[in-house]
Amino acid sequence: MHSLLKDSHLSKKEKSLLLVGLFAARREEQAMLHFTEVAINAGNTVNEIAELISAAIISRGIPTWLSGIEAISKAIELTGKAESTKEPENISAFSTQEECVSYYQSEFEQLPKWIAYLVEYAPDTLLKYSNLRTTSLSDGIVSRFLKELLLYAINICDQYPKGIDIHKTNAIQLGATDEVLQDTRTICIYVVGIQAIFND
Repeated sequence: MHSLLKDSHLSKKEKSLLLVGLFAARREEQAMLHFTEVAINAGNTVNEIAELISAAIISRGIPTWLSGIEAISKAIELTGKAESTKEPENISAFSTQEECVSYYQSEFEQLPKWIAYLVEYAPDTLLKYSNLRTTSLSDGIVSRFLKELLLYAINICDQYPKGIDIHKTNAIQLGATDEVLQDTRTICIYVVGIQAIFND
């Protein structure tokens, strides 16, 4: 594990935080709690752990948060304090389908089929999901860049090619190099074994 976590194109701080989020999304709580301790020792804060885990909700739902609260509790226990969250920046909320569609057109080369179907068959869900997505993925105390790497890793581990493509593209647009993507894939190999390389 020493070589897995040493500073490279991603720092030990970033790698350990990604591992906490990845194990939370996979609901593997024992490993998550182990890496929570590693993440705190590497300089991550309670708020960073909470924010990264919350970003995974858009991909793997509320069970990620239900597992993740154990990591947050462990981080509070290790640091001896519950940090207060600063007031969030004003994140504009969508109020119409048109605003949602415009957002996705700016995020993707063409409107994804899954969004088109939400527009057609579940417009209320489209609105609520889009607001959750933009809030979860915004830059905060954890960068959107690291959040996209987490979502990329989750989809690699779950062998879901569409999710891999979406979040790999987003990470590259935010500056991910081939070396950063390889660091992320190496983390995935640690989590699920050699199957992590088959879809990317």
